[in-house]
Amino acid sequence: MIKQKSGWKVIILLIAGLFLFKSLILAEEKEEEDKEKPLDYSSETSLALALVRGNNQNFSLSFDTEQELKIKKLNKIEYKGKFIKANSNGEKKAEIYYSHLKYDRKILPRYYLLGFFRYERNKLSGYNYRLALSFGGGGTLIKTNNVDFTTELAFGFNNENNTTRVEVNLNNSSSIWKETINASFISSLFMGKLSYKISDTSKIVHQETVFLNTEDLEDFRINSVSSLYSSINSMLALKASIQIVYQNLPVEGYKNTDMFFLSSLVIKI
Repeated sequence: MIKQKSGWKVIILLIAGLFLFKSLILAEEKEEEDKEKPLDYSSETSLALALVRGNNQNFSLSFDTEQELKIKKLNKIEYKGKFIKANSNGEKKAEIYYSHLKYDRKILPRYYLLGFFRYERNKLSGYNYRLALSFGGGGTLIKTNNVDFTTELAFGFNNENNTTRVEVNLNNSSSIWKETINASFISSLFMGKLSYKISDTSKIVHQETVFLNTEDLEDFRINSVSSLYSSINSMLALKASIQIVYQNLPVEGYKNTDMFFLSSLVIKI
């Protein structure tokens, strides 16, 4: 009887030991996996004084944010949001909204596939909204200690509504469908971004974006942004920027060029 109890104790100890051993192996494997494929989150938010020229005329405050999450080193989710809104004597002088949600999937060390959804609104430039859903690819063409140059090319579906369009009957589903089709087109977008490190605390970043309506080649837009960063510490930086937005075929009755001069305090996480 004593021998039988001892046998059971040995079996229980062996089973417990196997479970413990397996748990240690799984924990070690998980730790190694976490080391190889961590979550990487970064955030950059800018609070700026904005001097606006073109269709909008004002000196106002601006806010923009960029949130980035990398998953397992192969996937990246990026959100960007920006707005400029100001009134003067009860009259709107600037009202600009922009946001996009973008997903990148790395396929090679320097190249990736991408998809994004974009929303824009600037009634004082003649458009109530612009929506875009696009897919394409991008890559880092140059990457050194001081220079970083990336490009992206995407094709997609756009839907726009501007102040020259006649309001549709919201109770008539066929009218809404026809208006949506009439306001939609296939587009292409090319982006190039160059970052040059001047010193350990400063850098210049220039980004050029060309948007093309493939159904009307004269309907193209160019968005040019140049920024000078100067770091205060690991979390704070100063940024001076100039942005020029050119529309070759603006909404009827509106100017084709808008300019933004921004002086920003950048908060990084």
